[in-house]
Amino acid sequence: MGQIGIRMNVVAVSGAPRAMGLAQGEALGEGIEAALGFYRALLERMGHDPAAVAARCRPYLQAARRVLPDGVAEMEGLAEGAGISFEEAALLNCLEEVWPEATAVPEACTTMISGRYLMHAEQWYAAHSEIAVVVAAPDDGPGFVSPTCAGFLPAVGLSAAGFAQGIDSLVAPDDRLGAPRVFVSRAALGSSSIEAAVAAACTPERAGGYAHVLASKDRSVTVETSATTASMLENPVAHTNHYLGSSNPSGRRGSRGSRARLSRAGDLLAQGPPGSLEDCARLLSDHGSVPQSICLHESGPEASGTVFGMACDLVTGRMLVSDGPPCTGAWQPFEVAPAVVDVV
Repeated sequence: MGQIGIRMNVVAVSGAPRAMGLAQGEALGEGIEAALGFYRALLERMGHDPAAVAARCRPYLQAARRVLPDGVAEMEGLAEGAGISFEEAALLNCLEEVWPEATAVPEACTTMISGRYLMHAEQWYAAHSEIAVVVAAPDDGPGFVSPTCAGFLPAVGLSAAGFAQGIDSLVAPDDRLGAPRVFVSRAALGSSSIEAAVAAACTPERAGGYAHVLASKDRSVTVETSATTASMLENPVAHTNHYLGSSNPSGRRGSRGSRARLSRAGDLLAQGPPGSLEDCARLLSDHGSVPQSICLHESGPEASGTVFGMACDLVTGRMLVSDGPPCTGAWQPFEVAPAVVDVV
């Protein structure tokens, strides 16, 4: 195991969206309840009523039902399986839309691409301490393998359709009532091709945006979105938590931490591009930038940290996932089925 408190469960799911959510909830109920306890306590320390914050999710979910109903069905199954209310599951999956102090939500994640490899460092609240690897065989769509924090719908991962997705948080002033970001990223991961994933990232009526970093053996692209804008950056090397496109709807340069991780990622790939998944794991374990490193360790009850690393081989369909911070976690192998080489 890696960092104390981090636990990773592997969950095999299949069938229709609600059935896949049900399997996730049944397998991860204890970890989901622990995560809810953390967020409830955090909201109370901030002076907010958790139930009132959860109630703010309702109009966002109404929007998601119109444009991304499969994601809502999967979340409904997750709530049933975990024995929690629909509103509690919604709170977990609408955090970035309803959190009362947007600046209190951690910047989330670093993604890198080099040749046949996509690498992702999942940066989030370190106290969200149960990690799941969802091995999915949907009825209607390609299989995928997705590491995620327990209770969150799958977002990053490797698809049997021949592409991988990393997700990096972004902030822009045009956030609005719409389908939550997590549902958009879930739809993109479940797409039938990298081109379909690009289209899914641009889903109309979305509440806000992410950087969807997408790669297959033949193409790589970052789709930077906000609620009302979308731009594509072809052949990306790395992305963190600020807009890199010339349109930049945020109007901001990016935090020191985000810029430090981006610069370090570019330097690492220039100095020694990976030749194996094990090399990818080493790069994701890097502590060579300040004030934030790619493998981040902060202290305190609301600390951010890199809770897992993901390394994907876009040619063989193999991936490694760390059960905690990349520098200390044990890296476990996974493979999409059918093999990527057969479907690209």
